[in-house]
Amino acid sequence: MILLKGFAVAKKARSKDGPNKAQLIRDAFKKLGIDAAAKDVQSFAESQGASVAAAQISNLRTKLKGAPTSKGAKTKNGALTAEDLVQARHMADKVGGVARAKELLDILAKLQ
Repeated sequence: MILLKGFAVAKKARSKDGPNKAQLIRDAFKKLGIDAAAKDVQSFAESQGASVAAAQISNLRTKLKGAPTSKGAKTKNGALTAEDLVQARHMADKVGGVARAKELLDILAKLQ
């Protein structure tokens, strides 16, 4: 039992002899394609003797696709993130400072 902010929560036991659900989902993606519908993946898992939640499928699909996390992702309105600024600073340091980086970017813009 785990104590979580004053609440007692039963810890889920791992299945020792049952199928590994994550592996079943990966196998389903190999057979059906990474963009297969969750209900198709669930049917595949059920045919192997396990039931999986749509959330499990979605989470594993996101990990397998390598989708960007919110840390470095751009916002929808095109605003800069803190990670963008850090990368820009590193680039400026490599070329000799912010003024030199601006000169190079201006030249690059003219070439396009």
